[in-house]
Amino acid sequence: MIDAVITWVDGNDPLHRDKRRRFQDPSAHPEASGPQRFISSGEIRFSVLSLLKFCPFLRRIHIVTDDQRPFVSGALRDDNRIRIVDHKGIYADHMDLLPVFSSRSIETMIHRIPDLTERFIYLNDDIFIGRPMRPMDFFEDDMPVLQGQLKRLPNPILRCLKSALGQSRPGYKAAQQAAAGAVGRRDSYLLVEHQPHPMRRSTLARFYDGSPAALRAQAGHRFRSDAQISPISLTHHLEMATGARILPPVDVGYIKPGHPAGTALAGTMEDLNSDAFASFCVQSLEAMTPDDRVTILSGLEQRYG
Repeated sequence: MIDAVITWVDGNDPLHRDKRRRFQDPSAHPEASGPQRFISSGEIRFSVLSLLKFCPFLRRIHIVTDDQRPFVSGALRDDNRIRIVDHKGIYADHMDLLPVFSSRSIETMIHRIPDLTERFIYLNDDIFIGRPMRPMDFFEDDMPVLQGQLKRLPNPILRCLKSALGQSRPGYKAAQQAAAGAVGRRDSYLLVEHQPHPMRRSTLARFYDGSPAALRAQAGHRFRSDAQISPISLTHHLEMATGARILPPVDVGYIKPGHPAGTALAGTMEDLNSDAFASFCVQSLEAMTPDDRVTILSGLEQRYG
């Protein structure tokens, strides 16, 4: 059995905006606490539809959220394969750490989802399955199939100097590099794209077993911090140590504001509708131009609606 997990929040919700304001951390990097990080433009609907359409082998889809319910219309509303999981349900005995707004904090706890299968696929809500997939695209027997590139780790002295010069941006690559260091890698790390991630529930559970202080230190940051590692990357590097196979990324589609644009963007959406991508990410849809938003949403509606 295989489940899917999606993390989602609607930052436009007045109650959520007020909660972020009340617990605002002035030391947090502006990119970690700004409102744009939490805006929802309806991507969750397409993410769920993509899983239902192209991964029929999934037992259940868990949507992890903060006292909210995503808007899903029609048959999705009554689909018993979709389960809403509140942050309280995964923090449980560590509920005193809530609320948290850092995706890295939340991802650290997703292995604690009640009734989660051992094997699962993790996605952010702006990531979509692009074409029909099979269980063996994600797992070989029980082992995750990792897709990424091995990169050389940066000089640790230079990294420390950069951090000492001021507040570091909690970047995507840096969190993966830190995850590699957490499991003892000193020469290289696995860089993965914005794509679905095959994971095993027991991998994070074993890593933090007997170390509640380490779990709380990682999962207790209210906003994303450069002191946090990527828990997704942590699982990748732990799986590498047990022999997981690493493949180059295959047909990973990616769009962000301004890239591509115009006719190139329209062509990319046509490619999506022609099975060109195994997975597809639309980052920061809310920051796109109105014309680009229309192009993207109409392409997603054509593919999944």
